[in-house]
Amino acid sequence: MKGYRKPIRQSMLLSISAAMLAVLAAGCAGGNEPGASQGAGGTAGGDKTTIKILQNKIEITDKVKAMVADYMAQNPNVNVEVQVVKDYNTLIKTRFAAGDAPDIFTTAGYSAMASWSENLLDLSNEPWMQKVSPMTVEGMTFNGQKLGFPMAFEGFGVIYNKDLFAKAGVDKLPTTFSELQQTAEKLKAAGIQPYKEAYQETFPLYHLLNLAFAYEKDPAASLAKLEKGEMKLKDLPHINEVFNVLDLAMKYGSGQESIGVSYDSQVSDFASGKVAMIHNGVWAIDPIQKVNPKVNLGMFALPLSDNAAETKMPISVPGYYVINKNSKNIEESKKFLTWLHTNGQKYLVDSFKFIPAFTDLKTTPELGPLATDMAPYAESGKGIPWTQNAWPVGYKEDSPKRLQAYIGGQTNRDQAIAELQKDWDNRVKK
Repeated sequence: MKGYRKPIRQSMLLSISAAMLAVLAAGCAGGNEPGASQGAGGTAGGDKTTIKILQNKIEITDKVKAMVADYMAQNPNVNVEVQVVKDYNTLIKTRFAAGDAPDIFTTAGYSAMASWSENLLDLSNEPWMQKVSPMTVEGMTFNGQKLGFPMAFEGFGVIYNKDLFAKAGVDKLPTTFSELQQTAEKLKAAGIQPYKEAYQETFPLYHLLNLAFAYEKDPAASLAKLEKGEMKLKDLPHINEVFNVLDLAMKYGSGQESIGVSYDSQVSDFASGKVAMIHNGVWAIDPIQKVNPKVNLGMFALPLSDNAAETKMPISVPGYYVINKNSKNIEESKKFLTWLHTNGQKYLVDSFKFIPAFTDLKTTPELGPLATDMAPYAESGKGIPWTQNAWPVGYKEDSPKRLQAYIGGQTNRDQAIAELQKDWDNRVKK
């Protein structure tokens, strides 16, 4: 894999916002991100062709295994080995370096996919490519080649327990930061723990940091200035507000102990009614309902400021399946993706609970209340991009460490922002 450095295209993030309304108004979609765990779907045997798949969506590990088992039952000449892992970025690089690269793997779009682009097969002429939602195209297109199979649409916000809100007398969802504070106070006064944040994990932290970039009037222009050194992170008007959110979640949650809280622990306590709010996304619906299928939950956009008009929800395409162009099993890998699209309603939507990123796949009520609550933000133009997919490669992995140090009391706010800037500068230079 080669490093990637070039100026961010002005149209990159603008196209996300422009296409969002038209695409998501027709139907939205969820599911992916966090992670830890691993599964395998068989071993090679006889004259079977073996294709290897690596992905990072640990919350659907069992469902991925079931899908692979179905594929092998329908294609007895093919063996599929699948790994679903938490420390994904490290493992994928290790596998390529060791000469054990998978045939199919997952990657985010934009700069992340660009860094892999020389290793990826052009999928432009695959039969399913004509059915991908328009919003998915730019993030996977490089040198005129479409390199990805879009997995889903996702949104990130505050997931809340409706029954606990009602018990505390919260009858209006907060649309400003002050209202969010007041909501936390009401919950606390009612003997309800407002928050439990999983800051042992990296993804909630870079999702929060994304807000400082995504709330810019012109995110693409600001990212370009940051890359050129024409502005600094401390110049982002909303950067301090991200730290206000961290402070709020610690004050009304687990404090500095939040950096020891795992995703599984957070989800379990929320689902069982021990806490009222968590910062998370639509992908959390399935693990929450596994713990408690009757939990009465919803999701709203996380407010940063006291200007309600600014409160919007990050919505994007978080990941794509891609094919290693040096695979010895390219045709079988292409057949697998074609099969997955053909059966996408059964697996991507009904089983994985993804909000579909293909125009011929339909959302269903079974996708649940988080997808339902996400849709109006897109339909009303209150969606903002996931800028972390356009950050310099590696910065998404760097930044949570700085925020964890702040949460743990090892740095103050100014020091944390300065460290975030150093990491940014180092990644831009590579």
